[in-house]
Parts: sequence; C-alpha cells; structure tokens
Amino acid sequence: MNIRQALLCAAALAVAPLPAQAGYPAKPIHIIVGAAAGGPTDQTARIVGERMASELGVPVVAQNIAGGGGSLGAAAAARAQPDGYTLLMGTISTHGANPSLYKQLNYDAIKDFTPISTLVTYPLVVVINPRQVPARTLDELIRYAKAHPGKLNRGSAGVGTSMHLSGELFDSMAGIKTTHVAYKGSAPSMKDLVGGQIDLSFESLAVALPHIQSGRLLALAVTGEARSPLLPDVPTVADTLPGYRFSAWLGLVAPAGTPATAIATLNGAVRKALADPAVIAALQSQAAQPAWSTSEAFGELIASDIARLRDLIKTAGIAPQ
Repeated sequence: MNIRQALLCAAALAVAPLPAQAGYPAKPIHIIVGAAAGGPTDQTARIVGERMASELGVPVVAQNIAGGGGSLGAAAAARAQPDGYTLLMGTISTHGANPSLYKQLNYDAIKDFTPISTLVTYPLVVVINPRQVPARTLDELIRYAKAHPGKLNRGSAGVGTSMHLSGELFDSMAGIKTTHVAYKGSAPSMKDLVGGQIDLSFESLAVALPHIQSGRLLALAVTGEARSPLLPDVPTVADTLPGYRFSAWLGLVAPAGTPATAIATLNGAVRKALADPAVIAALQSQAAQPAWSTSEAFGELIASDIARLRDLIKTAGIAPQ
C-alpha cells in the first residue's frame, strides 16, 4: 500500500461511525447542569432538553451538580464516558472565565470537551435600589460613582460569573470604582439589593424583572447590543458607553472523544428544538434568545471568550482562587 492509499484508508476510518453508535441514541441522555435547580441555566436545559427528547426518541434529563462557578459539574462531565449519553450545559463561566479564575481547575475547557451547539444568549440588566442610589439614568450613576469612589456596593451571583465580569467591564470603561460583593447565587444578591444592603447589580433579566416590575428596583440599562423586548424603554449600556457589550451564553458540550456521529445527531436535535415556536416563546419569557450554531462556531466562541475574559480578569485585578 502506497502513502496515498494509506492516507485515504485512514481518512475513511476517521469518518466511519463507531459500531457502538449504531442506533444512537438508545437510552436516556443526561445533561449535567453546574447550577442549582430552578435558575436560568437549569430552566434552559429543561426547556430545550424536553424538545430534544421528542426529536431523539429518548428522555433527556437535567442533572444538577452545583458549585464552584459550574466547575464541579464541568469536572464531572469531563470524566464521563464519551459515548454521547452525558452532556454538559456549558456557560460563559465554565468555558470562558473559570480557566483564568482557578489555579487548579479540574478540567480543561477546550481539551476535555467537544462543542455541540450554543443554545441561547442573554443580556444582563443594570439595576439599582432607587431608595439607595440618587440616580435615574446610567449617566447619572456614572457621575455619582465618580464623585463617590468605592461608595457604591455592586453585588453579583459570585466571583467570575457573568454578573461579576460585566460589572468589572463597566467599571473599567466608565472610569469608576464600585465595590464588588460576591454572593452564592443571584437569589441572595437580589434579596440584599431589594433590602438596601447593596446598591446595584448586573443581573439576568429573568431574575431581576419581577423586582423591576414591582418598582423595588430600577433598571438603568441592558448590556446587550439591542434593547430587550421585555424592557423596550430601557436603553443599552452602549448608548452611554459606546463599545460596551456583554451578553452571556449557554451551550451544550460533550466529553472529548464523543463520536462525531453523536455530536451531529445532537446538534441536529438542538437545531430543531430551537426552531420550535413553543421553545422560542418559553426561552424568550426567560429573557433568553435562541442561538443555534455549528460545533465549529461554538468552539471558536469558547476560545475567543477564554482569551477575552482572561484579559478582563487581569485588568480587574481578580486573583485566581
């Protein structure tokens, strides 16, 4: 056999489906969610997973392994059998910030996983306690913060979360200094913001919206490229700080080595799920925008966000844990 024949043979073997994947899927698929049940990440997994189940013909079950900014769940998924039956809900934390936030991360965000598809993107909203902060616009907030460096306490759902990092980017671009207060989740952060123990927060719209609608919190801006349909009268941060943009994302990844046939099957199921009007409506009610992608495009997003957030974390002076 000459070299050309050997290369052709190797290429044919590389694309041939593995025997174990015949009839895939043939049993329930588990999506590990590195966050507590009931939150936006968990709800997205369940909404999309239910529709994927009807497409794949097997149950798609969310399994919550919370802790460490999603790193506990990610580590568990990285060690799972690469057979297409254990997936991970990847986030901007697990596959963006965590590689720069932890000295000893128990997984490699790129080497240990194969991307399947993004699921959703979602902006955050800048909210203040209007009884604590004498500002009614983002520009007024910036001017107040400049006049009172370090006085404003900015809560987040935890170190390295999108809520934390979006606020750090804002401080950097606005030339202000607010004091970051990390909580163990959005619920306690929102409780203290409503109660007046902290002054402002960058929070997911789904979590903050009830408090905004009740008048207990005031929305000053959203962090995405465009206004949110849920808050059409609230401007973007970029309207005040040109160039600012911070949208979080969620997506499915599988352990490295998962057969390409399984990845393709799962990607197709995600694509059909995200085109379902009922799924779109359910996600949009959570302030999330459906966002299917190819496996390759999702991999590029992960790599670019790891680099982008590494620079932001360094600039913000956040020490790895």
